[in-house]
Amino acid sequence: MGAGGTADGKIRLTRTWDKKKEASMPKHGKAPDGKRHAGGNTWAGGTGGADTAGMGGKGGPYRLDLDDGNPVMQISDEEKKNISAEAKEAARKMAEEAYKKRLEEIGMSEYQSELYDRFLDPVAAEVEQLQVVLQGVEARAQEREWLKLQPHGELDDSRLVDGAAGERLIYRRRGEKPPDPGAPQTKPKRLRFVLDVSGSMYRFNSEDRRLERCCQMAVMLMESLAGFEHKYSWSLVGHSGDGPVVQLVDYDAPPANRHERLQILQKMWAHAQFCMSGDHTLEAAEAAVSEVASKEADDYFVFLLSDANLRRYGIAPEELGEVLVADSRVNAFAIFIAGGSEADRLVKALPFGRGYVCADTARLPGAFKEIFSSVSVQKTS
Repeated sequence: MGAGGTADGKIRLTRTWDKKKEASMPKHGKAPDGKRHAGGNTWAGGTGGADTAGMGGKGGPYRLDLDDGNPVMQISDEEKKNISAEAKEAARKMAEEAYKKRLEEIGMSEYQSELYDRFLDPVAAEVEQLQVVLQGVEARAQEREWLKLQPHGELDDSRLVDGAAGERLIYRRRGEKPPDPGAPQTKPKRLRFVLDVSGSMYRFNSEDRRLERCCQMAVMLMESLAGFEHKYSWSLVGHSGDGPVVQLVDYDAPPANRHERLQILQKMWAHAQFCMSGDHTLEAAEAAVSEVASKEADDYFVFLLSDANLRRYGIAPEELGEVLVADSRVNAFAIFIAGGSEADRLVKALPFGRGYVCADTARLPGAFKEIFSSVSVQKTS
């Protein structure tokens, strides 16, 4: 597992590649020899090839980024589709086997503090900021009780004298009363974090470090929520071309230590490397909105993190917007961690206040603070 980018911190470039070569059967390829390889269909980690594991090609069983700083030779989407069903199925099976083997290795691995610190150190200050935000979020659930001084309802025996004197507000009725400011929270809030672990996250990580930032955000969330189990019940899932729900952290079973948190990051990275191309953003949002509200809680939140690569799969922002507001009980938001101007376009097209752009991890605590504050205002107004 790498941390993204190149060894010297430079960003890799992508160049279009007109190479046309038929894909036959997928293979890992020969061990890298340190030289640049493009389109030769021989070496693992090359670019623009037809059968080998690498970047920018077609037919290979999975993505493999050597972080060598050389440009990625990218064939066209049209050429990517020019592959037989047999070769595509063989690549899928080979990727599944490699992914399973990688998960077994992760399960048996020892804790690597230096690797975990590579993700934690850049967001250590943001962890402290987010902890303050989470601590300050107040209870929202409304309790049913007798509301007095009502113009209609059941006659309030304690107001009989006032009624005889002509007072009209002498009734009481059962209703919901918002909690007083600072009131203790009797039920935890349910949070569902839906992270983008699709192939494009791995593919473009060396260009803008989007997968690295996604892992940093996951670390920020896991570290910040530790110790708040009484206030928040949370789940962490991924979405990719393989499906809308890639289970990472289940409710009420958060990672107990940094070793377990590192294993979650490693699983995210491995999934992005070995998953099939495709997009299930809409289905992931729908599943999250439906699932988070399946149990009683103080409040419900869904945070969908995406690289804004929706246009490629014909997904209109209006479709995503409809999903985000489908259940009035659920506060659902899309946070785009890459995509540049495309991310800005998506946010403008979503319902007001439901989309955010956080290309810099330092902006995430501020986004959460704004989200929680806006929800609090809406529910008390």
